[in-house]
Amino acid sequence: MTITKIISYFITVTMTIVIIWAQSEVSIFDSPIPSLPWGVVSLVDLYSGFILFSLWIFYKENIIPSIVWTFFVMTLGSFTIALYVIYSIKKSGGSIQKFFMGSNS
Repeated sequence: MTITKIISYFITVTMTIVIIWAQSEVSIFDSPIPSLPWGVVSLVDLYSGFILFSLWIFYKENIIPSIVWTFFVMTLGSFTIALYVIYSIKKSGGSIQKFFMGSNS
């Protein structure tokens, strides 16, 4: 799981930099993406993945932490997903089964 942790840390740092840069260029509320057909496709694709990932969180976690994690997945995207993977790796104690299934393992 070391490679997974390294990739997750890389994504977290990269997303932090890109989010800060993008926000300095144009406000999220002024983005032209929703007005473009492929922008809409990209957003539907993105949020479909967020929903699927959030279902995994709800499977593994209790209700309140699941709601909090899902809120941040929906607002901060892959940044939060990478943080959740790091959190899950640490919480699993190296067990791949516990990593994927949480307390359901």
